[in-house]
Order: sequence, then C-alpha cells, then structure tokens
Amino acid sequence: MKPNITGLAHIGVFAADMDKSIDFYQRLGFTLDSEETTPDGVRLAFLSAGTCIIELVGKSVDGVYGAGMHIAVIVDSVEQAVAAAKENGIEIDAGAINSLPICGGVKNVFFNGPDGESLEFFEYC
Repeated sequence: MKPNITGLAHIGVFAADMDKSIDFYQRLGFTLDSEETTPDGVRLAFLSAGTCIIELVGKSVDGVYGAGMHIAVIVDSVEQAVAAAKENGIEIDAGAINSLPICGGVKNVFFNGPDGESLEFFEYC
C-alpha cells in the first residue's frame, strides 16, 4: 500500500523578515491568501499563484523558526499515510502527528527524505 498523496499542499520557505517576504512574493504575482500564527507563536503566511502555494514560515516570539523549508503533500489521512509509508520501509514517527488550528484545521507530520530534505504529510480536517 502507498500513501494516498492527492497533490502538493505547499512549499514552505523560511522568512527572516515576514513583511519583506510577503511584499516580494506579492510583487512577483502571488496573492496573500491568509496569515496565521501557530499555537507556539510562529507566524505563517500563505500565498498563491495559480495552483502554486508558498507557505512563508517566520520566527516564533523566542526567535526560533517553525518547520521551515519543506515540501508538503496533501493526503486524505495522515495516520493512513504514515502507516502506508511504514509498510514501505519509510520510518515516520506517528507520535509526531500534530493537529493545528491553522488553515481551518489540519493534521500534519514532518519527516525526512533520503537526502535530508524535509517533507510533510498535510491533511485538511
């Protein structure tokens, strides 16, 4: 069984200066869809152009970045995607699955690819 990936959710990018980054991407042609703050104080901004979505990831109040640079794929169920990945020999910590109030409510889990790239299973709730 393979994880049921249905599309690209977004590409996460560090933003040292959130306002400067938002302005840059808007001038590039992206539309600011929403800005949110995670429960641990990390500022996020979601910008879109066509089917491309960029998630700008800022620093928390204590100066620490959130998940940062990553590729997020949409799945129907994070739990099922993790179980399927494990069946295929990909280790993902199921205990690291998060439920967040961003984007109308999501579940996600981060894991690394073979070259250390950060990936995310992303489920809209």
